[in-house]
Amino acid sequence: GVFNPKPHETYIGRSLLFIAIGLLQSSLICLGDLFYLNIQCQHPVYFLFAGWFTSIVYVSIIYALTVSFGDIGKAVCVVLLVMQVAGSGGTFPIECAPKFFQIVYPLLPFVHSMNAMRECIAGFYGNYYMVEMAKMALYLIPSLLLGLLLRKPIVRLNEVFIEKLESTKLM
Repeated sequence: GVFNPKPHETYIGRSLLFIAIGLLQSSLICLGDLFYLNIQCQHPVYFLFAGWFTSIVYVSIIYALTVSFGDIGKAVCVVLLVMQVAGSGGTFPIECAPKFFQIVYPLLPFVHSMNAMRECIAGFYGNYYMVEMAKMALYLIPSLLLGLLLRKPIVRLNEVFIEKLESTKLM
């Protein structure tokens, strides 16, 4: 059993490695914010937890896309990154952004992680922190479905597509 792991076991094993690296990175960033930049944070433990959970969600999305779609998944990840920087309200208020970004704004995971971290910094307002964390958790569902259940058929479909593309001798 150790030398012949099942596909879902290799997926989970590799994702745990990437999640561990992501947790180290988010710890460094959040602790740097707290102790190097000396941000005034009302709830530093919750701030760290928001950073860790954000890292887990993002790593899961990126790993599922890249492992399932290959280079196309990497390109989708870059597009998601650019969309989140431009359309999350992190650089300018979302009301100043073009209409397209105002429409996709609530669908981006970065929005919810920023809102959760703002709650930790400025103080809690009702259960807004938990609502934002729950919204982020919803992004785990499709990434796990894609990585664990749909990956194999998609990889086969990609292989067939690449064979057809190579037979045209255009690439």
